[in-house]
Amino acid sequence: MATEEKVKSKDNKTYWLDRMTQLDAAQDKRNNAFDNKMRKEYHALEESISKDIASYYQKYGKDDVIEYRKLVISLTDSERNLLYKDYDEFMRRNPKYSHLMPVRESIYKLNRLEGLQLSTRMQMVELGAFEQEGLEQLLKEAYENGYLSTMKGLDSASSFFSVNNDAMAQTINEKWTNGANFSDRIWDTKEKLINTLNNEIRDGIIRGDSYQKMTQTLRHRAEVGAYESLRLVATESAFVTNQANKQAFMDVGIKRYEISAVLDKRTSQTCEHLDGQQFKFKDAKVGSNFPPFHPWCRSTIFGIEND
Repeated sequence: MATEEKVKSKDNKTYWLDRMTQLDAAQDKRNNAFDNKMRKEYHALEESISKDIASYYQKYGKDDVIEYRKLVISLTDSERNLLYKDYDEFMRRNPKYSHLMPVRESIYKLNRLEGLQLSTRMQMVELGAFEQEGLEQLLKEAYENGYLSTMKGLDSASSFFSVNNDAMAQTINEKWTNGANFSDRIWDTKEKLINTLNNEIRDGIIRGDSYQKMTQTLRHRAEVGAYESLRLVATESAFVTNQANKQAFMDVGIKRYEISAVLDKRTSQTCEHLDGQQFKFKDAKVGSNFPPFHPWCRSTIFGIEND
């Protein structure tokens, strides 16, 4: 009798909602742990660039203001050699991101402001490399946990099951929205942040901003970058987890699913409208009838046992 009741419990909505809630809570903890690491990296980036800017104020400034004309002068031999050294060390550590950097020979033509901008780019790309590798590992764990958790909850699953590494890799790297995957979005965000920050540093110097004003601008950009990183983590992990769940249900032959939204003050109208609606897995389309439906989306799915 106990066994029969256990089997029945696995067929109802409450059982799957509880499992998905536990799965999402565990993923949230991993996301938050990664977010804490990224915030530390952004803080370190902010401090490093602040030191570079402080050095410029000390060398070329007067009364806490830098004359712009002093920064459009070509680099001295010692300044250029130091930049070459930093550039070569960057390339040694990050060979697969060399395409994001200008060619080495162009350093010879840089002025002082452009040298500062190149230094900022190198530091931002290293931050992007850290995020790329960390998020990829996080998404692998999200897929594995989602797939295995769902399979363990299915009475119809085989006693022997494992994650298909090819399917996992394809899911993680899928360009599932706006023709971009998680890696594309990391580097698109970093490129925009590099350009925005370098332009703001240039414009601040032209305006005659003080060092304190420049560091406030830098701190704000670092905070924005950290926020965008967390949004990407939350959205991409939601996509991967739901795809893993989908794969598990389909692997045992379940054909339909139901959408479950978290209903509270933060619930979007889209998720609230789709909550409880049922669709066929073969017709699933992310953003339309399959989550995530938007950034920060918390909706999930669970399979409906075949008739």
